[in-house]
Amino acid sequence: MNTVISKFEQLTSFFSHLKQIDNDTFYEPIGEDKWSTAAIVAHFHYWDKKITDERLPYMLLGEKVSGWDNMIHKVNREAAEYADTVPMQELIDQAIVSRLKLAERFHACNLATEFSVGEKNCTILEYVNLLCKHDEQHVKEVAGFLYTSYIGESIHSLQINP
Repeated sequence: MNTVISKFEQLTSFFSHLKQIDNDTFYEPIGEDKWSTAAIVAHFHYWDKKITDERLPYMLLGEKVSGWDNMIHKVNREAAEYADTVPMQELIDQAIVSRLKLAERFHACNLATEFSVGEKNCTILEYVNLLCKHDEQHVKEVAGFLYTSYIGESIHSLQINP
């Protein structure tokens, strides 16, 4: 079992932990001009599905994959809008399923297969590693927000007023 693919798959544990937060916090933006945790979960869900359905078939054949620069904002906006229409538990479950489905496909493929995106060549394994780094950025943002929301409030409530 490849450790990079296992790391990619472990995002589902993070999703499962999110089921413990309250609904208001889940849908609250994590910062000024930032997405909510719900929108970030939907972002993962949407992109995992897009990669599974639209990119991976070409990657597996070692073919050139079209860039998505022109559609990134559109897909992200759709994901954020979708997040506001789905109950928290359902959205998290959908994200878990789409991540596990994509991870299963990665586990079953030849990770050394080379493909190109635009003028850049990479292997499937290198691509998954880039996805993991992207995942880490979002997880850190959400974790920081949740720490401030829960731990910060708890510490603040424990302060003794003279």
